[in-house]
Amino acid sequence: MPSLTENVAEFCALLTGGKTLAALERYYANDVCVFENRTLARAGREQCIAHEREALLRVREVPRFKLQSFAVNETSQVAFLEYSVRFVSAEGRPMRLDQVAVQSWEGDRISNERFYYEGVVDEGDEEDPV
Repeated sequence: MPSLTENVAEFCALLTGGKTLAALERYYANDVCVFENRTLARAGREQCIAHEREALLRVREVPRFKLQSFAVNETSQVAFLEYSVRFVSAEGRPMRLDQVAVQSWEGDRISNERFYYEGVVDEGDEEDPV
């Protein structure tokens, strides 16, 4: 069985490779709970996949993920990921979401994921986006 570090690295590779649906299908547990900041946003892998499919329909191109860093605690089976997501809105505006995800793993599946972020940044008026 792969280590947690190996699973998280593969999860990140799928995200940065533009394969978010594949990442959720492969690594979310059937009964996963996903929180947006302090609010339970979705429960269950199928609901999460349906939400992601709908989100992908609202953008003009596949979102681009840039992983800044991740850390893994093999003992507690918790991972922390920091990344940015860039996408073009349906209105044609370049957007960016900076967030941290905290994942609790059970075996080779994510059982709980909490996203921390402040909001989406409209980069359309920035001269030199980061």
